[in-house]
Amino acid sequence: MDWLDKTKSVLIGKAYELGGSQLAQQAEIENLQKIWSRVYNECYPRSMSDPYIDPQSGVLRNRFGLADQKSLDLAEANSVSVRSILLQLNPLKGNFDSEHLKAIHAYLFRDVYEWAGQFRTIALAKAEDVRGGRIIRFTPPDLIERELKHVFDELADEHFLEGLPRREFARKIAALFSEINRIHPFREGNGRAQRQFVRQLADSLGFKLHFEVVSKERLIQASILSANGDVAMMERLFDEITDTERIQSLAKVIAHLERGQFKWNDVYLATTTSGRSYAGTFAGSDGANFFFRDDENRILVGNLKDLKRAAESGEKISFTAS
Repeated sequence: MDWLDKTKSVLIGKAYELGGSQLAQQAEIENLQKIWSRVYNECYPRSMSDPYIDPQSGVLRNRFGLADQKSLDLAEANSVSVRSILLQLNPLKGNFDSEHLKAIHAYLFRDVYEWAGQFRTIALAKAEDVRGGRIIRFTPPDLIERELKHVFDELADEHFLEGLPRREFARKIAALFSEINRIHPFREGNGRAQRQFVRQLADSLGFKLHFEVVSKERLIQASILSANGDVAMMERLFDEITDTERIQSLAKVIAHLERGQFKWNDVYLATTTSGRSYAGTFAGSDGANFFFRDDENRILVGNLKDLKRAAESGEKISFTAS
């Protein structure tokens, strides 16, 4: 339960940061406590009503017998990362349907959970914005099979995206990824199973999806927006990770950031869009590329030739991307 107590403490701390009168602070604390309660009750059920959770430890029942979240997270990550590599080397045969998705999930998580490869049997929701109290509710368990069938029937009707030019393929597979994510068929491990599923589909068509240049924060933001019907960021993401030039630019900057031990996975990281104007703070350069922080604290990668003159770290810049 430590994560719940930490969340509550952070929320109350936010109220004090806002300042104002003692009465206003108290009102804000009460409001944030209500939000916290909603997150507790709706997003992450930790009671006997969730059969996947061990009531003694509050973590998912697992084959390792682990009873604390950090240890489970580490063991799960290690196991699934190895299986992900093996799966990319030897893809599972299937028809890109519900059974295929189940098989991929089962392969990835079979060493961790007994229910690997099985669709969840409980309702599932996640907090989108704790301060605003917004919650994403995924497809109810009794509708998962039907909604996925509709998604995969449409995929089959479109000939599994065969013969499309790259940009159109990126747009279509972004929509597919978003729909599977909106349904969220498994109790845990949805994102990793989805990525392997669409990666295998892309491979079968001669495309490569380079998720290794996508930061966790960017994928989270794109997933939140797409779950609410706005797929623009997800489309931009998939367009970028199928574009060789942009992939190389991101990879170079990521390597640069890693040399400086910067945790790039914790921030939104993307390339600039041609024709769009930008402003921000110059952070550094690597070869023909430079990177900067914009007013939304995103790290964006641009082409040095777009700058009118050389810039120094910390200098304010503005330009239009080519």
